[in-house]
Amino acid sequence: MRLKPLALVASLAVTAALVVAPAPGASADPGPRTTSSPAAARALADARALFAPAASTYARRAAAPAKDATMVLHRLSVLRNELRGDDRAAANRILARPTDGANDPDGSGYLHPEDAERACNDLLCVHWVDQTSDKVSQKDADQNGIPDYVETVADVVTDVLDTYAAAGYRAPEPDEDLGGDARMDIYLADVGSQGYYGYCNSDQDIPRNGPHDGWAYCVLDNDYSSDQFPTNDALKNLEVTAAHELFHAVQFAYDYYEDAWFMEATATWAEDELYDDVDDNLQYLSQSPLARPAASMDRFDYGGVQQYGDWIFFRYLTEHFPDAEGGLPTIVRSMWERADSAPGGDDDYSVQAIAHELAAEGTSLRSVFADFADANRRPGLSYEEGAANHYPVASPAGRTTLSSGHRDSGVLTRKVDHLASSTFRFTRGSGLAARTVKVQVDLPPTSRGSAAVVTVHSTSGQPETTALALSSQGDASKAFAFGSGVTYVEVTLVNASIRYTCGVAPNAGFSCDGRSMDDNLRMAVRAQAVR
Repeated sequence: MRLKPLALVASLAVTAALVVAPAPGASADPGPRTTSSPAAARALADARALFAPAASTYARRAAAPAKDATMVLHRLSVLRNELRGDDRAAANRILARPTDGANDPDGSGYLHPEDAERACNDLLCVHWVDQTSDKVSQKDADQNGIPDYVETVADVVTDVLDTYAAAGYRAPEPDEDLGGDARMDIYLADVGSQGYYGYCNSDQDIPRNGPHDGWAYCVLDNDYSSDQFPTNDALKNLEVTAAHELFHAVQFAYDYYEDAWFMEATATWAEDELYDDVDDNLQYLSQSPLARPAASMDRFDYGGVQQYGDWIFFRYLTEHFPDAEGGLPTIVRSMWERADSAPGGDDDYSVQAIAHELAAEGTSLRSVFADFADANRRPGLSYEEGAANHYPVASPAGRTTLSSGHRDSGVLTRKVDHLASSTFRFTRGSGLAARTVKVQVDLPPTSRGSAAVVTVHSTSGQPETTALALSSQGDASKAFAFGSGVTYVEVTLVNASIRYTCGVAPNAGFSCDGRSMDDNLRMAVRAQAVR
């Protein structure tokens, strides 16, 4: 092992008993509500599906399929105080640690406290059993009493935590000896049988009125067998899952109640930074801003994977703001520091933290998001791994060929939601004598997030990109080369608004549980071929 070796600790039944703190908000039912709220009831149903005896399609989808259950449990924790009666009791069982006789319908738990063993190093303790479907292989090459797989898990998790620490991230917070002592606890169980890789959660009672920082415990699969995980080998699946889930544990130390899309997007970004050769996150690009530019980027889709695909935005940022510490780009860490809800933290919500950090870099979210939307039109050129990894690209929202008999596109319109874009392509037709194309845009005021980028594609050389200088009312007109060497010109219309009415739409999944003030904005473009 690279760091200090694990120390085998006696069965938890022999050492101090495993005392489990109440799940977040586990006190007596508050307030006058007599029935569970619809949102909380749905969160409970999603969480119950995770631990059903046989993972249904719904359960896999609720776990954002075949990835992790963290945000399903996170949502249940956040809404737990809105549950009543038997619903509250069921939530308490689900949110408890695996050794607390929880997490399955008969209450027996994934791991049985009287049988569980643990091994620890300076940073963490790994808990496992040697029987039931949750057992780990008992292979022990060095005959030190600790199964080889347990040692591998400890090595990987330690490496991940060390990497985050070297990059300047806050360490996961110590719990109150809930796993035997204050070190972070990793539980091994057959979560692959339920269709997901692992999860982290907190069993700390984190007050809604702050501060919102909290500790975490994590559950990883007991073997990542190829029968359950046919993509990648067991070690690679363990590595990217540990990188992803431990980043959630780091996030909880800043703000457990942070926007879920931001949590998942940056955790998926982190796994690629730590284990770039695995490329497990490529599977989510089909639901990313690359492939779905008309979808608002900051939506957490409780039935899908959009939030995972959003990692590409943070990849774009780190390629353009490459300052690094400990081998990781610093800009994402700086955003989490702005989102910090521990005592003394700024407590920005997701897009606020992003906008404030970009302002500190001397630019704006409006400008960067417009450049990002344009860059996504040609990911093979725009990203370091875009060509090699075959990043997807969306078709233009509209196509018009300008010819000698059709020199004017007329006014073309689209309605664009916040943090989304729409692109029109104007192709030079054969026989056209024009040397330039006049592009006019009529967008909402720039105070509502409007931006536009024009890119000229020629038969030779790199595409040439220009950000249109809009008036405060969102208008612009500019001529671009459109001679025989030009194949087409694309105009990307952007709504980079981050104005919300916060707290009014908790089920919509957007930033600050809010509703955008600038959705469905009409944007218009016109192109005219000029001699």
